Amino acid sequence: MSQPMSAAADTPIAPARRRELVIAAMLISTFMAAVEVTVISTAMPTIVAELGGFSLFSWAFGAYLLTQAVVTPLYGRLADSYGRKRVYLASAGLFLVGSLLCGCAWSMGSLILFRAVQGIGGGGLVPLATTIIGDVSEPAYRPRMMGYVSGIWGISAILGPLLGAFFVNSLGWPFVFWINLPIGVVAMAMVARFLHEPPRVGRHEPIDLPGAGLLIVGIGAVMLALVQIEALTPGELIGLIALGAATLLGFAWRERRVPDPLLPAHLLRRPMILAANASAVLCGSLLLGMSAFLPTWVQGVVGGDALWSGIVLGVLCVCWTTATMTLSRRLARLSFRPVAILGSIVLVAGNAGLLTVAAGQGLLWLCLCCVAMGAGLGVNSLVFTVAVQSSVARADRGRAMALFYFSRLIGQALGAAAFGGMLNRGLALAAPGTHDIVRNLVDDAQRAALASPELNRLVDILAGALHSVFILAGIIAVGALIVTFFVPRQEQLGQEE
Repeated sequence: MSQPMSAAADTPIAPARRRELVIAAMLISTFMAAVEVTVISTAMPTIVAELGGFSLFSWAFGAYLLTQAVVTPLYGRLADSYGRKRVYLASAGLFLVGSLLCGCAWSMGSLILFRAVQGIGGGGLVPLATTIIGDVSEPAYRPRMMGYVSGIWGISAILGPLLGAFFVNSLGWPFVFWINLPIGVVAMAMVARFLHEPPRVGRHEPIDLPGAGLLIVGIGAVMLALVQIEALTPGELIGLIALGAATLLGFAWRERRVPDPLLPAHLLRRPMILAANASAVLCGSLLLGMSAFLPTWVQGVVGGDALWSGIVLGVLCVCWTTATMTLSRRLARLSFRPVAILGSIVLVAGNAGLLTVAAGQGLLWLCLCCVAMGAGLGVNSLVFTVAVQSSVARADRGRAMALFYFSRLIGQALGAAAFGGMLNRGLALAAPGTHDIVRNLVDDAQRAALASPELNRLVDILAGALHSVFILAGIIAVGALIVTFFVPRQEQLGQEE
């Protein structure tokens, strides 16, 4: 009886039942991490009303994003050196501690601190879950498994705000965070019981702590500049960017001289890895821009309510999920390059459609654009995720996946800064000295109080500024398409090095 168990533990491909339970645990973990991004959005007004500190409102989101991005590359290195299981359990445990503390927060300052703790733990959840699924799945089945992971993100984008509203209106806002506790404990118990890793040979390579410190400071300074770009003075912004650039250059210099670097150079030189990370940056920024500014068009230009904004974004998320779930069953038999090109062409078509949206149109055309954008983003994300998993050896998979998700986080931060700056610039050029155009148009009472000529004027100004945002989105989509032409022709999904 012990001999088969030992043999199962010696192989990265677990028996069918154990593999299914491990994958189920990772999907649960992915849902927990994915829904965390959206579930607090509907709860934050209530949290601010109770805790105060409205001036720190954005840091309830920024602290989580900043700490998550800083530690994500480190989790990949730790997982490759010390095993996926123990590193995942540490990451999930820290995330749950942060979730527990967030629900106990007594002020906005304490909530921000506990959100940072939660982000440090959450930085490892998704890349480690994806890595573990890649380890236990046979290469031919990885696309299907990644389709499930991608579908989880689409589902969480729809359910998150609804769950947040439910908890606020019934059990209280702390349960927005505490709901993670039973979900996370179940996932951790399943991993502890059913995930068996092959025994390691040789000694653990030491973690380059000075290099890790340089990476944390460098990423932290750049992310802080991006998250707070609207609030910083020019001197503070330049200082943070200079500090980040200098520290990251020091990190790069050190990486070339240590025997076991945090980010192996052979990964960074591979065309597939470079293309995947470039695509993650571009698509991450595009997804955040659409999520943030399509509702502004719906409510500010069209005059719809929050429900219609949710419907428009829901169309994008549903099509993301549908496209990935449908194609994931066939991707193992297809070459990477044509699938990626096709997904990017659909993405470009959806963004091109946005450029034809006019202020007087209804929402049908906007929803059709979201169909194309959701499908394009979903296919793009799926094929690059599977390509990264399949193009590296198991010993490098943790770092490769962490770098991929880190690139997506950087793209989201860049998108927040770039799209927000584009909108503000468009409004300032079209109506210098005019303040709160967006609030005047989105707030129902203020919109109703506007005279018809003034309403039309403000709508035209906002529509013009948002068109500049859509132009930037189109340029980014074209960039994502161009990236797909730089990947090797011979790469095929579902294969393993």
